[in-house]
Formats: sequence, C-alpha cells, structure tokens
Amino acid sequence: MPDYPKGHPLLNINIMNHFFMHAPKWRTGAGVLTLLVWLASCGPNNKTVEYPLIETANTNALDIAKVELTDSATILHTDAYYRPHNWIRISSESYLQAGGKRYMLTGAEGITPDSLFWMPESGEASFTLRFEPLPSGTPSFDFIESDCEDCFKLFGIDLTGKKTFDTPDEVPEDLRQADGDTAVPDPIFKTGTTTVNVHFLHYRPELGKEANLYVNTLFGTQQPYTATIDPETGKASFSFLQCGTAQSLLDINHRMVGNVWLAPGETTELYVDMHISGYYLLSHRKREEKCGKAAPFQRLYSSGTYANLNNVTNLLDDTPYLGMDLYTGEFADYRMTSAEYAAHVVDTYKALADSIAQSNLSPLEKEVKQLSLRQEAFSAMAQGDYLREHNYRHTNRQWDYNFKVEGIEPLKPEDAKAICQLFDINDPKLLIGENVLAYVSAACSSSFDWPQLTGIQKGLVKDLRQIAGYPAKAENVALTDADFAQMKAMDNPFYLEAFTLMQKKAKDELAAVEAKSKVETTPDVPKERLFDALIAPHKGKVVLVDFWNTWCGPCRAAIQANEPLKSSSLKSDDLVWVYIANETSPIVKYKTMIPDIQGLHYRLNQEQWDYLCDKFKIDGIPSYVLVDKSGAYKLRNDFRNHKLMEETLKEELKK
Repeated sequence: MPDYPKGHPLLNINIMNHFFMHAPKWRTGAGVLTLLVWLASCGPNNKTVEYPLIETANTNALDIAKVELTDSATILHTDAYYRPHNWIRISSESYLQAGGKRYMLTGAEGITPDSLFWMPESGEASFTLRFEPLPSGTPSFDFIESDCEDCFKLFGIDLTGKKTFDTPDEVPEDLRQADGDTAVPDPIFKTGTTTVNVHFLHYRPELGKEANLYVNTLFGTQQPYTATIDPETGKASFSFLQCGTAQSLLDINHRMVGNVWLAPGETTELYVDMHISGYYLLSHRKREEKCGKAAPFQRLYSSGTYANLNNVTNLLDDTPYLGMDLYTGEFADYRMTSAEYAAHVVDTYKALADSIAQSNLSPLEKEVKQLSLRQEAFSAMAQGDYLREHNYRHTNRQWDYNFKVEGIEPLKPEDAKAICQLFDINDPKLLIGENVLAYVSAACSSSFDWPQLTGIQKGLVKDLRQIAGYPAKAENVALTDADFAQMKAMDNPFYLEAFTLMQKKAKDELAAVEAKSKVETTPDVPKERLFDALIAPHKGKVVLVDFWNTWCGPCRAAIQANEPLKSSSLKSDDLVWVYIANETSPIVKYKTMIPDIQGLHYRLNQEQWDYLCDKFKIDGIPSYVLVDKSGAYKLRNDFRNHKLMEETLKEELKK
C-alpha cells in the first residue's frame, strides 16, 4: 500500500479496499457499519461550534465567539470587552486543557502574545488564537491564559451543543422553594449576631479565593466583610453584628454573584451557583444580539426569614430594566427649571410604575420593583440640583469639578414636595427595596426638611434624620452621653440598643488593635507645605503616595494586589510607600487594616485632605502621586492600571 500521510483521504480508500479484498467477514452489514464508524474516527477532526456555553470564568472581559476544530489546530475566535483606551494582554504561555493534558498556543491573529493590546473607542475587539489540536470527541475544554493568578481563565467550554446550565444537585430541597404570589415581608428592627454560610457550587480556586459581603444597613452605611473560601469545600462564612434588616451584596473576584436580604441574629445558608459567571457571558451575547434568548437562571438559593424573597429575586431572566438610571448623565436636562424637573421626576415615576404594573412579573417581584422605584424617585428629587449639574458635565464633557456650573435653578421645596403625593415616603417597607442606601440618603438629605414639608410627626423618616450622624460617631467611639440621652427619648427603642452595641463593639476592637497599628504623626505645618513635608525625609528615593480610604473597594483591591510585590519584584530600600487616608475611614477599621499594609500611614483631617485633593486635582480614589528620586512629583492616575504601575516603578528604580 502507498505510504500516504496520516489522515489523507486516499489512505482511507486504500484501507477500505484492503479490508474488502482480504477480509470477507467485513462484508456483512454489521461489519460494514463497524468499519465506517472506525473510519470516521480516523478521519479529519473538522468541527465548528459557535458561541459555546462556558460554565465558569474569572472574567467578563473575554468571550469565545467560535471554536474551530481540525486535525492540525484548535482555533478560538475571541471577543474582548474592556474599557476604551485601556489594555489587555494574552500570554504566549496560554493553553487549552482537556482530559488532564495541555494543548499549547501556537499562533495568533489580530493580537500579539505578550504585548499590550489597546482597546479601541468602542471597548470591543476580536482576535484569533490558535492552539495544538484537541483530540477528536473532546466534550469540553478550559482556556487558561497562563498560570498567573490574575490571568484570564474560562472553564468548561462546551463542544457538544449544550445551551443551558444544569440545576445543581447539592442544593437542599427546602431551599429550592420560591413563591412569587406572596407579599414582601416587613423589615425587622432588632439586633443580633448574624452568620452567613456561603456554599459556592461548581467552585474552582481560580474563580477567586475570597468572598466579600457588602451589607447595606438601614442607617445608610455599607459594611464590608471578607471571608476566605475553603479551596476543598468551596465554603465561606461570615459573622457580624447586624442592626435591623439589611440588604447585602455577595461578591467574588469583584463580580456580584447574589443580592440577599438578611434578618439580624439569624444563621443563613446561601448556595451560589458559580455558573453565574458563565451566565453573564451568555447575557452579554444576548444584549449584543449574537445569540438567542438566555434561559432563566437561578444564581442563588437561600434559607432564613427572607429565603423566599431572596430566591424569587435571584432568578435571572430577560426582564427589562425598570428603573430611572439616574447616573448616566442623561436622566435630566440641566436647562430644566425647578418646576420642570419636579414634573419630569413625577412623570418618569408614573410611566415606570405603570410598566411594572403591566409586566408579567409575579406579585412579589412587582412589589420589590415598585419599592425600588420609589426609593429611586425619592432620591431623584432629593438630588435634583446634582443630577441636573451632572447632565451639564456629561453633555459638555466638563469633568473638572473646580469649574462651577452656573445657571441651574435650585429645586424649590414646594416643587420637591410633589414626590410625597405619589407614595408614602415614611413606609418602613422602603427599607426592603433594592436601592435602600439611596432612600436613606434622600430621607436624611439636608436639601429638604421632609418632616416639615409633609407634616410627618413620627416614624421612619424622622428617626433616620435624627440619627443621621450616629453611625460614623459609633464607628469612631465618639457617641456622647447627650447622644444616648436623645436616643433614649425616641419612640423606637431599637436605635438606643443598636448604637449602644455598635459603640461597645468598636471600643473593644480598637483596644485590641491599638498596639498593633502605627499611624505616623502628620507634620505640624501649614496645609500648603504639607505634601512637601510628608516626602522630605525620603529625598533620593522613589516615593509612591496612595490616596485611599477603608470604605473604597477599588482602593482595597489595589492595595491587596500591591502587597506581594513589596517582597518580590518591587522589593527595594529605594522605594517608599506612603498611604494617605482621611477621617471618613472609621478609626477601628483603619487601625485594623493598616498593620497588613507595608508602608507609612497618615490619617488627615478633612481640611488637609481637601487641600491635597485640590492641589493634585484628584478626581476620586484610589489616586496616586509618584515622586521620583529628584523630588519631582506628579499625579499618576494611570497607575490604576496595576501592571503599568509595577512596570513604571521598576523603571524609576533603575534611574
């Protein structure tokens, strides 16, 4: 027989002739069928799968539009989504993983491995990655963009045509119940130690090693808690003092995986289906009209008092957004008068409320949406001046906040009062909607005296306004006897109980960390000379000044990413890390965190902070000022790109 290369079609024909000529047993019908099956397995491995289901991922920035399988290669047609004018990078050490084996990257088109790929204005790009061929019949594979911790990783890329995710078997039967015909439960005004046990199903350590729980309190504050995820069981546990019903956001790897309400003093079991990360990719495809409708997906299952509410509201489907979208810059026109703006809020609320009423949502979902809309409408009225100014800045691309916008008519109390004619702003159930922080902020707004405007004599709004400054004081162990006496006189004893416990907890925690944390003494100089005084001791060295606060999630994430570098690639006696926070960082939280952050720590008062922010034109935090060895300094907010920060500091140290 001629020596044809493997896979050549003539080789298969000659094999077939050989068998028919020399092996009569193959002439039976069953024999011919067996031979054809065998030949098919030897033939070219040609197959195309468009928009395959992806089970889990550690990113939403990368998606697979098409997989081409051949005998010579596996080709991924890849879509990238990222902030315009920011970069991504694909490692040359990328590989596919299937059946315990690796299939390495062999080429790319539209992107150069190991080089910075700058995203275009659209924030979308496409490129092709070529890998060694996967074995014929491979049902699924993983895409691993090298083994670094923060590299792109997509798991369970399906090649069988699967379109939906299976319901996880691990969820207890009694936690699967969801009745949309019930009413939204009332908030609970009690205190207690709450425990939340989170079971991450289909978990892989690459998806994130820590979970974050952001608890939105009925006092208008957000308390962040972090727990390590057990790599073997995929379980994380939180325990904390809770005062009143709280809406909480569950996050892993900076992506929300659930939205739950918690009752104080309960132990709540949460089962999170980590296929949610794959579902987000499906949802994006649907929005881009690149594939069909995504099937409903239950991302979370809950126990506890609010189990039914949590289960109903965590079923994701294609229900359209029915909110005001206040912060796009397009909600209101800056040229609106006070009366026109108030009418606009009222009309928008009525139209959306009618849409919710006419929707196919269950009664429970409708009630939650209506409560959330009321919170948002109340917030829109309280922020009338800000939102019109925001529209001006958006329209004119004027983001320099030193530029004062003139000509916007202040919203008048008699116009703002119109919101109170639409619904009861004193309704305790407004603590249950999805925009609870916005509601509390609006209720406590200094722009309008809502009790006086509406004749409210007692109840939620009056209580919230009375204790508005108490959360910050309790966190800083600063509540006075006069404060407690005022709370004692309130109708609801809950507030006295809550703040007594909060201050005691803060005092105990402060005593425990006091000796472990070191806060540098702020130089006693005029504010105009403060920055120079801070960096003066480090002349001849590179100084990175990090403006941050404990309540800033991106700040904490950036600091956490930088810590390992201080003992590895950026380990140097010539590099000084200076961290500047202000008094909005609760003293207990601040002193608890800084022992784990290597560097010099300063906690400025508001006047000092405001001056430095104005000096450097800081637009938000984290913000960074780089001081070179000559003592020259400059704001470097491009250092929000972590890799760019690392590379730049390395270069500065070489000079």
